[in-house]
Amino acid sequence: MQINYNDREYFISSKNAVDLSIQNNFSGNAPTFYNSSQPSNKPLISENFVGNVKQGGSCNVPVISLNIHCTGTHTECEGHVNNSNVSIVDVCPVGLIPALLITVEPELASDTDESYHVRCDGDSVITKKSIQKKIRELHSGLIIRTIPNDKSKISRNYDKMIAPFFTNQAIDYIVSEGVEHLLVDLPSVDKANDDGKLGNHKRFFKYGKTISELLFIENSISDGFGFLQIQIPNWSLDAVPSRPIFYQV
Repeated sequence: MQINYNDREYFISSKNAVDLSIQNNFSGNAPTFYNSSQPSNKPLISENFVGNVKQGGSCNVPVISLNIHCTGTHTECEGHVNNSNVSIVDVCPVGLIPALLITVEPELASDTDESYHVRCDGDSVITKKSIQKKIRELHSGLIIRTIPNDKSKISRNYDKMIAPFFTNQAIDYIVSEGVEHLLVDLPSVDKANDDGKLGNHKRFFKYGKTISELLFIENSISDGFGFLQIQIPNWSLDAVPSRPIFYQV
């Protein structure tokens, strides 16, 4: 496929597509946050029917239960933090968008002069400075991988292993540079307990913007520019499970 962007021609192929989502296989090993239960997959059972072939049913009819925000890769919109009733299907782009993948190393909040809206002594943060070091030009999509980066992120319990989050200055910088779709390999852009403020979410969100959280980005994928497709189901909710696909060029 040929794409014209910023007076340049790019060619992408499905052969170069990289899935940045964490697969949910309903086996009890999904990443979790906020003491969420694991996603479940149980057969539909009614008076004369069981939705499981192994149990004698004519076909498989699973009934699933999951916490969208806390058990895997998902994409959310402003409806997550306000009463606008905006749905993710109203704002998530359908096609390809230009995006940049960068890798940053969180640092102790006490070692930076940047700030957060609640006390964060001892926490690790992603700073404006660390992001600025890695970019020459920002696009509508920004994908951030944090280090250290290993496969434990695929099944990590983030209540036991506290995740880094963004400083207010980092989010303000991302907003000022015109980023509309922010994707991170963290459970949240905010501190887990920020007294219910969700301050960074509110700093970032306005109509048309999305945040995708709990990605996993293999170390074999190089930092750089490409095109991004955020695949989502057509569900009218503030957030849905998602499958970000990245085409590097």
